[in-house]
Amino acid sequence: MGSKRHIHRSGKIAGYFMRRPIAAASTHFANLRFVYFQEGFLMLLRLNTALSLGFWAVSIIAIQQPAVAQSHEPLTLLTTIQLPEIDGDFDHLAYDLKRNHLIAAAEEHHTLEVFDLKTGQHVQSIGGFKAPHSIAYVPENDELFITDGEDASCLILSASDFHRVSRIPLRAGADAALYDLPSKRYFIGNGGREEKAKTSVVTILSVTDHRKVADVEIDGDNIEAMAVDHAHHRLFVNIRDKKQIGVVSLTSNAVVTAWTAPGMNRNTPMKFDEPDQRIFIAGRTPGTFFVFDATSGSLITTMDCVDMADDLTWDPVLHRVYVTGSHGISVFHQDSKDTYTQLSQMKTIGGKTSIYVPELKKFYVVHPKAATGDAALLIYRVNP
Repeated sequence: MGSKRHIHRSGKIAGYFMRRPIAAASTHFANLRFVYFQEGFLMLLRLNTALSLGFWAVSIIAIQQPAVAQSHEPLTLLTTIQLPEIDGDFDHLAYDLKRNHLIAAAEEHHTLEVFDLKTGQHVQSIGGFKAPHSIAYVPENDELFITDGEDASCLILSASDFHRVSRIPLRAGADAALYDLPSKRYFIGNGGREEKAKTSVVTILSVTDHRKVADVEIDGDNIEAMAVDHAHHRLFVNIRDKKQIGVVSLTSNAVVTAWTAPGMNRNTPMKFDEPDQRIFIAGRTPGTFFVFDATSGSLITTMDCVDMADDLTWDPVLHRVYVTGSHGISVFHQDSKDTYTQLSQMKTIGGKTSIYVPELKKFYVVHPKAATGDAALLIYRVNP
């Protein structure tokens, strides 16, 4: 019965405070405190009063609307640059810090599109391509290396004025490529399905003298992203049609083994955490993020991610992985080399390709024209 009386009195006190101004209410109670929060308010009333039988205290909490904690997103959208004149899909991007340039391969528009790296302003459009795919800026030469699938070549341009310096013939379908700064080598996947062949090659170019060093035969018709393991003189290659990671010895320039995992399908982008010997891959249909142990080829973990991924970024400073696909951006945190947490999944309008510029702490995504609007460049700030 005593507890019921206390509840009854509490209800009366709450009603009293809802009907009367604070000043009037405070004259009736010895100790009254209010605590307010940014969204909604929390009112705490503390009553200390003397009764003939001793002391008792009542605390009343009245919540109008709970405060909602704002989640900390890893990326913040800063700018959207509309590109109404550009039709068709984009492929990969590169940047030139010397000139403050961001360069995007507008694959189906047959151009390179150049932007101001800091503001995103569209600077110019460079023609003369059939189907540009991958771009590498080589600062030692101050040149751009571009794979052109329909031209079956690697085109080399001066980064200062974009005039053509050289053209290196390749097999049809030159697409995915990787520039390795320590070795001054450019690895290019070509051949295969575009020439109706069952095998492909990874062509290794020397960027210093524009010379072909080797062709590595790959048992598969669809080569995608690659990564170099300098410590063990290896090249990892996504062989998408085989659902495998090919392991190439850079001593013999030959495939020595291949790894796969249950559920790996259409494995496309790849990055490598060399100190921890972890390979990051994103597959498609369904979108899945894979982590492999590069010392053994064993699968460490898988997690759901955006589908139709075409680029993946590894940030060793913040220990984050960014996966961009046609359905958005998935961001993962590396808690330890074998443990990962998904931080965010953000929507974009079909922006499959992206690049991170750590010097500016900015992340760039480019998406094609869609039913919802024009093609655009999205610029994000990377939050610590």
